[in-house]
Amino acid sequence: MPRDPLLTANIDDSIVLTLFDIANELGKLGERASSKTGLTTQQSLTLLQIAGDPNFATPRDCPARIGPGIMASEIARARGFSRANVSMLVAQLLRMGLVSQTEQPDDRRRKLLTVTDAGRAAVADIKLARREANQNLFASLSQEERKQLLRSLRACLERLWLVDRSGVPEDRMNTVVDHDRRKVAT
Repeated sequence: MPRDPLLTANIDDSIVLTLFDIANELGKLGERASSKTGLTTQQSLTLLQIAGDPNFATPRDCPARIGPGIMASEIARARGFSRANVSMLVAQLLRMGLVSQTEQPDDRRRKLLTVTDAGRAAVADIKLARREANQNLFASLSQEERKQLLRSLRACLERLWLVDRSGVPEDRMNTVVDHDRRKVAT
């Protein structure tokens, strides 16, 4: 039985550490679900992104997706992956025949990624495995509790997207920079 979260020494630290534990367990769950389709979790997530899965949260500064297809750079930006990692994943999906890429007529370096017929079949398998895993994961939560959890997690994610690597929210960065400049100047 889990401890009452109110009995922890610091609730904010407990939330963050619990989220790390959840991420670790979700990674394991994702690997088990993805392995049923012959893919890794990262390959599955990339394929779902290319397929346009509407369940992904996307940072506000990312352009809205219009029409089919996406560029690898857009995946990297939206998911917070390195471009090198996305390039490797896309290359793997291309070799498997799950995605195709089309050069853009205005700039041949820009390649639009789309899902192939084999990729659509893999997406269907991924969604089935994901649905089964999610039903088990959220079995003890009501629909309203699930909606509230999603709202809370998305609010945290939005805030994280605003935070600079230094841990200072962007809306306070100018103040911090000015303060640091004053320190150096005196």
